[in-house]
Amino acid sequence: MEKSKLKQLQPNAKKVNNKDSGDGNNQTITRKEIKDSPFHVITIEGESFGVMGDYRLTEKSADESEVIKELEKITWNRIVQVVMLLEEVRTKINNKIKEQV
Repeated sequence: MEKSKLKQLQPNAKKVNNKDSGDGNNQTITRKEIKDSPFHVITIEGESFGVMGDYRLTEKSADESEVIKELEKITWNRIVQVVMLLEEVRTKINNKIKEQV
């Protein structure tokens, strides 16, 4: 499912963009925690993807269990993704602190 090259982090876990927004259709959204990890699986209308906080880490998949297996793997790519994500969060926090001063 995941290619060997590093994927760009995509913030979208909280800001889900509904293609049909405005026409009154409801979406079914579920969030499943991966035990003993910082990851969750978000499923929207049958498509699942892995997230950490507000950031999507995996590609969309029709198979939730495939996403769970992917997130349970400890690979160098996943480690780099998490480190980059944490660095981005740290930068955002520091920027907010500077704005308040």
